[in-house]
Amino acid sequence: MAVTTSSSLPLARVLDGARSGALHRRAIDAPAVVAERSEVYATAALAALVHKYSGETDLLIGRRRQPGATETVALRVDGPTTAGDLLRAVPEAPVAEEGGTGRPAHAAVDATGPASAALAALTLSATGEGLELALDSDEFDAEAADQYARHLERILAALAADADGTVRDIALLTDEELHRTLVEWNDTEGPVGPEYFHELVAEHARRSPDALAVILPGTRLTYRELDGRANQLAHRLAARGVRPGDRVGVCFPRSAESLVAQLACFKLACAAILLDSDFPADRVRYMIKDASAAVVLTLAAHADKVSGLAPVIALDTDDWRTEPDTEVSEPVDADDLIHICYTSGSTGAPKAVMVRFGAARNLIHSMAELCGMTAASQGTWLAAPGYGMIEVECFPVLARGGTVHIPDVSVVSSEHRLQEWFLREGITTTLLMKPMAERLWRLEWPEGTPLENIRVCGERIQSWPPAGLPFRLINLYGSAEATVVASCDITELGEQLGAQGRDRRLPPIGRPTTNVTTYVLDEELRPLPPGLVGELCIAGVSLSAGYLGRPEATAEKWIRNPIDPARHPVMYRTGDLARYWPDGSIEIVGRTDNQVKVRGNRVHLGEIEVVLTTLPGVDQAAVLARQDGQGDVQLTAYVEPSQGTVPSVRDIRRGLSQRLPSFMVPAVYVIGGLPLSVNGKIDRAALPEPPRSRPEIDTPYQAPAGELEEALLRLWTEVLELDGVGVQDNFFELGGDSLRAARLTDLVRKRFVVDIEIVDLFDEPTVARMAALVADRVPAAAA
Repeated sequence: MAVTTSSSLPLARVLDGARSGALHRRAIDAPAVVAERSEVYATAALAALVHKYSGETDLLIGRRRQPGATETVALRVDGPTTAGDLLRAVPEAPVAEEGGTGRPAHAAVDATGPASAALAALTLSATGEGLELALDSDEFDAEAADQYARHLERILAALAADADGTVRDIALLTDEELHRTLVEWNDTEGPVGPEYFHELVAEHARRSPDALAVILPGTRLTYRELDGRANQLAHRLAARGVRPGDRVGVCFPRSAESLVAQLACFKLACAAILLDSDFPADRVRYMIKDASAAVVLTLAAHADKVSGLAPVIALDTDDWRTEPDTEVSEPVDADDLIHICYTSGSTGAPKAVMVRFGAARNLIHSMAELCGMTAASQGTWLAAPGYGMIEVECFPVLARGGTVHIPDVSVVSSEHRLQEWFLREGITTTLLMKPMAERLWRLEWPEGTPLENIRVCGERIQSWPPAGLPFRLINLYGSAEATVVASCDITELGEQLGAQGRDRRLPPIGRPTTNVTTYVLDEELRPLPPGLVGELCIAGVSLSAGYLGRPEATAEKWIRNPIDPARHPVMYRTGDLARYWPDGSIEIVGRTDNQVKVRGNRVHLGEIEVVLTTLPGVDQAAVLARQDGQGDVQLTAYVEPSQGTVPSVRDIRRGLSQRLPSFMVPAVYVIGGLPLSVNGKIDRAALPEPPRSRPEIDTPYQAPAGELEEALLRLWTEVLELDGVGVQDNFFELGGDSLRAARLTDLVRKRFVVDIEIVDLFDEPTVARMAALVADRVPAAAA
């Protein structure tokens, strides 16, 4: 299917000898009135077709009236343009010899009759004998040709029928296409058991009490112990006055205590406010206050970070284990809240998504079914604890009676350590953010690998996995607002497409999951055919209840469902730009707003910009997301200082680190005046590429001493993509992050055949220290 964004819709042009010249030809049925002015109608219809497919308004249509003479018709077409306006504009439009405009035409009309070779990628022959559409087979497949022909016929009929009708109101989809798009591709209804997650865990505790539920370094927890401790904590919370419907802060690293804490909340029909113990204290406190936490559960090491706003229970020091372990199970309704998850917001403060018990139940069921999970499944918890990904990664495993493994923190950032851990622990199913998943699927895997599937999430996948992997790669799409709504086995699909098919397409997110419906809609919320780009909208039981305390933001995103209001009255507008493939699979192509994914986390660039402008000495700021040399997203901050001041990069970075999670702190900073557009706004397109020079940091520059430091410095330069790095410079102050740290330690291991860990870089992240470690562990190490 032809790509339909304006930047990649195949432009019609005079075909050259480098192309095959093969054509898809389709006869076009048209009303009788069209034959009387075939050239005019053909030109207008092609212009309308290209506009509706690409969104472009200033169009060039090539036109040949006699052999050897080609001219170009310039037309302006937008939604309000009427059929009469468009038809009248054709003969009066300015024309130029082909090439005189400096731009290729978008489509072409050949009034001399069907030719052996088409004028352009889209060529409509218009003669007294009728109309024939010819499409260049190097740009379009046969199915796309059929679709273009159908839609061209509908446009011609609309132009002929109503001179006052607008181009915007011309419906491209036939009744058959509408049924396929709205009904057949959304035939997702399926049974889901009535039990909620905590009830399933309690059932496993009764049936298989000694089965292992959680394994992590130094700890093994059976289902009896997991459920019993959750009951004890629920009793303690109830004794402290917590009641159904309350919200309870849960601030832990990945741990058994976090699972116990969340289960205790669910047993009391309370919502767990997911807090990450690695977040800055100000951010955690904001969330506790914003969500009106009745109590906060944590560990003693993080008590200071969460204290002062609500009562605190530290699970490793409080005596809650003296409570009885008798069952606690308050009644739960599908619309009750299970999780409060905070996401990045455009106002400078995070916003809370209210996840419903019913949505989580459906999600857990669909993930367990998708991965074929059983009591023998060995799953993982790798995702950051401050987000709702635990519902996707851990809960389905526990819901089926399997075992969740939690690794040491040093394992999570290295693909090699992760692979070793997977194989050692016999992991069968896992969830990974896209950057780490891509690194893992490039590794060599031994025969008999126990891993059965990797669910990939967080960012749009832009490359196909290699053939022959011993496990499935399942691309997931979703958000806190709508949980996971679509999935696709990209290993299987990639094999079906073959090398040529993979070269023409990016991996899709697939089809909607159980009890979820998805639609690709235009600006008027009307369904679009395959190939056309629109906004992805979602309905069904997966939707959350909206944003906590933000009715206006909720009303903007959760709207009345115009497609199927009887079954699903509410529809969620994702803000993601997407298109259908001919088989109903969905491909994500971009965003309608200023959001990006960084290390699997959704980030609203506007939130970082707002925080930047509150820092001393900062007047204006813009943040862009760029891909580094490894294809990972890197944030660059552009800062315009206040008059008479020049804030230092180290002060800016320090100020951001106190208020934002590490993945939201830009790696690169450009200080200076910001370019403005004619309307006075920051001209983001004119912002320069960030420099490769060493940023301003506290440490004075120190040159390398000896061949070993010089060799290591070259690796640092490669990974950081910076010049002028000194041997005493801090890796993270230079813009390094955990992904780059893992990449650097891997390069050092290979280069010097030395056992060096990522934690070594965290302890003292300088070239000089790394050289000392390498020299100590491999005394003969040389450049």
